[in-house]
Amino acid sequence: DPVIFLEHKMLYDTVGEVPDASYTIPFGEARVVRDGKDVLIVAIGRMVGVAEEAARQLAADGISACVVDPRTTSPLDEETLLDVAEGIGRIVIVDEANPRCSVATDISALFADKCFDALKAPIKLVTAPHTPVPYAPNLEDVYVPTPDAVAKAARSIVKR
Repeated sequence: DPVIFLEHKMLYDTVGEVPDASYTIPFGEARVVRDGKDVLIVAIGRMVGVAEEAARQLAADGISACVVDPRTTSPLDEETLLDVAEGIGRIVIVDEANPRCSVATDISALFADKCFDALKAPIKLVTAPHTPVPYAPNLEDVYVPTPDAVAKAARSIVKR
């Protein structure tokens, strides 16, 4: 039963609360990072922080965004994702990977297959472009999804 753990180098400077006692993160249990009722933002890995910033921007506009971090992709906590999606009906999925054959497209397919009737708007993906990863730092900054791009996608499916 091998376990693969990947860490993102851009998270090395991230500061946050760490419990004093020993703890584990349960496999297959998503975490609702922020509650909301207007749009669900599913964010993967480093994009959780991007989604949280987008949710703050949306809150300033009166849009309540729920942010969910799946934490593990296999097993994927389908139950939590589907429960939240069915209650909200508007979904944005944020992934730093390309839009083809990614975890974002897999999660999008899950929603389309198992809760299509609950959707009030098309599922939006905010991903890197379908191009090779650029080497130049200035191009890399344009390549990676931003809070502004996530907020724009959310606004496009929330009718006010």
